[in-house]
Amino acid sequence: MNERLRPDERIRRKKDFSELFRKGRRIRGRYFHLVFMPNGLEFSRMAVVVSRKVGKATVRNRIKRWFREIFRRNKSLWPQPLDLIFIAQKEMAGSQRAEVEAEFFEVARKLSSGSGFEKRST
Repeated sequence: MNERLRPDERIRRKKDFSELFRKGRRIRGRYFHLVFMPNGLEFSRMAVVVSRKVGKATVRNRIKRWFREIFRRNKSLWPQPLDLIFIAQKEMAGSQRAEVEAEFFEVARKLSSGSGFEKRST
């Protein structure tokens, strides 16, 4: 399996972000929130959002590296091609990578079992 994170596997355009925030479903966790939506492509794409409220630049960059690393090594966990936005929470600044990975795998398990695809109540 190719563990590389190709440029086309990243969400970069404002239009894509806007559509995903508007139409996507959400899973809320302790360390991050996930906004996701099927994308109609043959591969999943991802983006990471880390606010300045989370910490200084070095902390924010470390968090982004963690998410990219975990995503690229576990692309096969997603049940279908999805667009994913990981939104880091303040609690993540003081956390260990193993805790974040555990939550990531829990979210992936929820999506694989289909429990993340119910209608969103707004």
